[in-house]
Amino acid sequence: MSSLFTLGSLIVGVPAGVFTTISGSQLISASQNPSFLTYFLTVPQVVRETYVTQIIKVNSNSETIIQNVPDEMATEIPRTMLLGFSNNNSVIKRLNKKKWKKQQVELFFDVIAVEGSTTELGGVNNLSSSVLQGFTCTTVRTVKKVQIKKLIKACRRRGNNKVLLAETQLTCMYNYIKADSDVTSFDLYPPDVLLYYDYTLVPRASCRSYFEQLADADFSVFSSALSYKRTALFNNARSCLGITNTSLTKDDIMVLGNMCCTLDGSYIENSDSSILEKLNNCPDLNDGQASAVQTLLLSGKTQYGVKTEKVPSTWNEQTLQDLGMLPLYMKSAFYDNFDKKTKRRFLKFFLKVLKKNGVGRRKKRMLKREIRKSIRNKAKRSIVNECTVGTITQVTISDDTFPFDYDDINQFNCCLSAATVQENLDAITTKVDQEEYLMIVLSKLQEAYAASSTIPEDQVQLLGPASRLATVDNINTWSITQIDTLSSLMDSSNGEWDPSLARAIISKYLSVAGNKLGSTELNTIGGANLCSLDVNVLKNISQQSLKEANALTVSNCTIEKKKELFNIAEQAFSGSTRATATLSSYQLTKTYLEGASLEYIKSLVSLNVSMDMAIFTSLQENVVLNLTVNEVKDLLGTNLPELKSYENETLVQTWVRSQLQSELDTLGIGINGGRANPTTTTKSPSTTTSTSSSTSTTTAGSGSSSSTTSTTTGNGTRIRADAGLSLLAVLALLIMSQHIVV
Repeated sequence: MSSLFTLGSLIVGVPAGVFTTISGSQLISASQNPSFLTYFLTVPQVVRETYVTQIIKVNSNSETIIQNVPDEMATEIPRTMLLGFSNNNSVIKRLNKKKWKKQQVELFFDVIAVEGSTTELGGVNNLSSSVLQGFTCTTVRTVKKVQIKKLIKACRRRGNNKVLLAETQLTCMYNYIKADSDVTSFDLYPPDVLLYYDYTLVPRASCRSYFEQLADADFSVFSSALSYKRTALFNNARSCLGITNTSLTKDDIMVLGNMCCTLDGSYIENSDSSILEKLNNCPDLNDGQASAVQTLLLSGKTQYGVKTEKVPSTWNEQTLQDLGMLPLYMKSAFYDNFDKKTKRRFLKFFLKVLKKNGVGRRKKRMLKREIRKSIRNKAKRSIVNECTVGTITQVTISDDTFPFDYDDINQFNCCLSAATVQENLDAITTKVDQEEYLMIVLSKLQEAYAASSTIPEDQVQLLGPASRLATVDNINTWSITQIDTLSSLMDSSNGEWDPSLARAIISKYLSVAGNKLGSTELNTIGGANLCSLDVNVLKNISQQSLKEANALTVSNCTIEKKKELFNIAEQAFSGSTRATATLSSYQLTKTYLEGASLEYIKSLVSLNVSMDMAIFTSLQENVVLNLTVNEVKDLLGTNLPELKSYENETLVQTWVRSQLQSELDTLGIGINGGRANPTTTTKSPSTTTSTSSSTSTTTAGSGSSSSTTSTTTGNGTRIRADAGLSLLAVLALLIMSQHIVV
């Protein structure tokens, strides 16, 4: 064990299997060494997971586990080990200190969020952001409403302390505060919650204040189902601020803030140049927005000046640095304005910025491609089949900007030898992002091991993004026997896997004696790649393995696979029949509910689970259509108002049409489109029209598209009913006339 301390940063290369041979007690002791812990936190996740698993074997009591596992590694504790906590002061403080994943903290949020627990911490504002992300309508069902409102306000944090909340959490929060007298005190609540406000309740005199607070919200949080709300927000902002064209003033831009991230290119091109500052903070820009930014920059209407042949340029490396993240989206025409030396220096600087900000390979790949294209535009493409730029060596590869000087792919191919790839694979795949270059790297590696026809395990672990360009034939030459190798290949930061290739890799790993789909493998593979396997393979997953695994997202699976995974999950998490255990079972099982049976969903109705609409709309159609109005009401609980927000979703519309309108009316949320009540007597046309009109309503705040759909559906039904009765009347008259003639 002492030898591990001497490894320092080299511990990152120790395989997971080594830690399975070290007792948990020794690992607990090692965790007390700050220096060791600092280095250990840089190891691959599969190694951290193995480390925590060994610690848990010492004592599997939940409260002992959180005492033994280091705070920064608590994310690796299996969810089922996070149940049954007491509200003991020391337990509450330990839970609050640790780093958690949302799927974990949801399981004990009801323990730490109550008034007694937060008082021990000095108030709700002392709850960590990591803990606050566990707020859901399910987790606060037993918390007093006054305390819930305090928790919501405590989530108003910025910067690195921002509480990351999903749409379903935000809509839940709004439903708790919407009737409060201080709901229009916009500065009390998280900006993201304001995204889901009913705008008709915002006083006209306060609308500017509302949008000023909304300026800090994350507009990318909207799901596709509720994206119409994002459109409605901008329309309301235009009305509030008096915006009548696509030319936004500096004041407009200041008020809109992050809403600028939703604007199309016409606004970006025609607005005050201060819009660039707002766009610089956007999590992403689409092609249209990026093009508009480039057009604005090249127009010379910004503080950065203009670059033309007739006007001396003030653009330099500093200009690029001052643009923040925007250069990430620029095309080659923009980079044509800088010489090669400037682009090299900037790239060296910018790559460090991108790494610090966690920017993915896809975006870095696009950046390098455009810069390379701007260089190639001014240079002749090589037609010789020999290296003229310079042989690629370890020293060449060590340059931060490699392979910048090999903008001609022919030169990269000619100057890179198979031996160099074999000896420097890690360094090469760390720096090379572009697919065409990675294809050459993969080809050279195959060449290096042509004699043995097998690429060794330690090399396979270093393939990185090059692995995504492999074929099944390539994969057949890889040695994949260790969990470390499977983990490195499944690293999502290197890109998504084609299902057929993912299946080939996982199957090759499982073909090794002793290998199975255990909890570590499931976590390593992830839900999307798990769906690539045949259902017969999924049937071999044990209940214990799924029980100890992370919550897996299985939306990519076929319905047959979803059902199989749900059956395993239901048995794995069934546990006790007590209400609390059953509720915990629901929380543990909810990511697998897309394959749930009607019987299971109906069993949740009486448990006050407050199922969110994202889960509800992911259920099988035949399950939803067999739920009554009252069952849906009890199933959704606090989330019931969101049924109206989702009324344009196909599944919701289908369910609504199958229900009696009179029963839908009992929900009190303005849902229309249900079946007319069955009658035993014939009603007059006027009576029918009156009834239809009474059910045709427009719900404020649902967004223009929602209201229009609702109204159109109601009127359409009435018109068809009137036409039917009119036809009967005409037929009756015709028969009578025929009778008279006879």
